[in-house]
Amino acid sequence: MIGAYIMGPEKEPLMDLIVSPSPNLHGTIRVPPNKSHSFRALIMAGLAEGTSRIHHPAVSNDWMRGTEALEMFGAQVCPHANELWEIKGVGGKLTTPDDIIDCGNSGIILRFFMGLAACCEGHAVLSGDHSIRHIRLCQPLLDALNSLGAWAISTRNDGHAPVVVRGPLLGGKAEIDGLDSQPVSALLIATSLAEAPSEITVRRAGEKPWVGVTLDWLDRCGVEYSNDNFERYRIRGRSRWGGFEAQIPLDFSAALYPIAAAVLTDDSEITLPGLDFNDSQGDKEVINVLRSMGADIEVTDENIIARSSELTGREIDCNDFIDQFMLLAVVGACAEGETVLTNAEICRHKECDRISEMHKALTVMGADVQERPDGLVIRKSRLRGARMDSLSDHRMVMTLAVAALVASGETLISDAECVRKTFPDFVGQMQSVGCDVQKRS
Repeated sequence: MIGAYIMGPEKEPLMDLIVSPSPNLHGTIRVPPNKSHSFRALIMAGLAEGTSRIHHPAVSNDWMRGTEALEMFGAQVCPHANELWEIKGVGGKLTTPDDIIDCGNSGIILRFFMGLAACCEGHAVLSGDHSIRHIRLCQPLLDALNSLGAWAISTRNDGHAPVVVRGPLLGGKAEIDGLDSQPVSALLIATSLAEAPSEITVRRAGEKPWVGVTLDWLDRCGVEYSNDNFERYRIRGRSRWGGFEAQIPLDFSAALYPIAAAVLTDDSEITLPGLDFNDSQGDKEVINVLRSMGADIEVTDENIIARSSELTGREIDCNDFIDQFMLLAVVGACAEGETVLTNAEICRHKECDRISEMHKALTVMGADVQERPDGLVIRKSRLRGARMDSLSDHRMVMTLAVAALVASGETLISDAECVRKTFPDFVGQMQSVGCDVQKRS
């Protein structure tokens, strides 16, 4: 069982970060593997016939919870040296978990494993932390699973976890709200195992690049489907695929924090090797957004090199790179004129309400910022250091750390240990290029 390999407790020791202004950043940053690819590889390997080998996945507490959950559905997961993980799949024949699936703080685990639960004969129960039980909406996926022959409910009838799901998933027709991409991706994977073909209609299709990552994995495994502009899918069902070998690509989401740090601070140049612009990750487009604002970012076959720049504000539709909404708000506070962030309503249903909480954080730091239902309006401001709370949101930690590098005075970010969710060595890597950021336990 994978539980024997868990390194440390689920609840990380509390850690604060103290960040001071830091010009003259120079050096090389090594970013971690991408979490979204890692989880899709894990699940597709767990559903495969035979053994798959995944090289260099993004290992975190979420990953460990995901491997445990996958074993509860009948797969076998074994870690090896040199960051290699072997997964013996179930050949599309999932077993019903004999205990509650604790999703922790992971929306991916909640949504994707709800889909897997719909492919089992018995009842599966999924729950998690406060964010999972009160912020991460499940109702669109519950409704779609019910339309396809499964039985799925929210125990409090509020559209949130805890949820109970029972299969089998028969197939047929379903509609789903696509503002959040995870339920759509979960449904695509689940219907590949359904007993009959399925047709899925998506209203308000959003976060399309992240659905594209899922489709890449369906392609890799030979699942037969059609995609009409991310708004209608037809999936054959009863799909089976063999084990595979996969190398997880590096994470553009994590890379953008040091890139922004270099662009926003004086006399700085940071190099990031190993990122693949041919990969399907949507966040890579933020580099072009920054360039359009005046950022000096050089892209070669081997490296991305970001340098100090003078930026000009613009209007930005954030939906294709929604995880960078908060970072772009900080960029807007440092750009001449006005920056308008739009089409980001789904940010209100992440680890926290990222629109409202970013408005509060930037206001405390002295920014001229206005909240709108689907985003923010930010004008160039002189930021000042402040005492901030992470709200258990890893992207809030990294975003505030970048803001603190260009603020006057010291910034304290409390409960920053959640940064390990996607960038375990964020502090060490930022220190290596000259950032004045210190841990305090």
